[in-house]
Amino acid sequence: MKKLLFALVFVSTFMSCEKEEPPVIDETPTIAEATIIGRWHIEGFDNVLYQFTADKRFTLYANTDNVFPTLEEFMEENPALTGNDWVYEGNIVVVDLNFGNYSRLTPNFRCDNYVIDWMDENGDLHSTYVREDYDISNCN
Repeated sequence: MKKLLFALVFVSTFMSCEKEEPPVIDETPTIAEATIIGRWHIEGFDNVLYQFTADKRFTLYANTDNVFPTLEEFMEENPALTGNDWVYEGNIVVVDLNFGNYSRLTPNFRCDNYVIDWMDENGDLHSTYVREDYDISNCN
């Protein structure tokens, strides 16, 4: 009887053990949403950053340490600056630059939506924006 009990305990112990599978690592790159909302560096202008909110574009400048303020910090220091209104008209982004001046450009997202090539009405490249903290050397 003891041998039978020992055999049952022995068999049940090893049958209840499951082989542990190694964790699955997702190596799929993160793709940003195709939206202009966020913080963007303008290629060729290291000390200028645009921050788009749902309806405003703010121009932020780096301090002497090349650090950009948050939008909240910017607004605290510059309460009179309310940003530029912007809207989509079809696939064109229209930014009100004030005094009857408007920027009308078409965003062309690339590099998993981390880079925007802004095209003018003739289809020529106007400028390129790169999302904050994105390494442009990763873009082909």
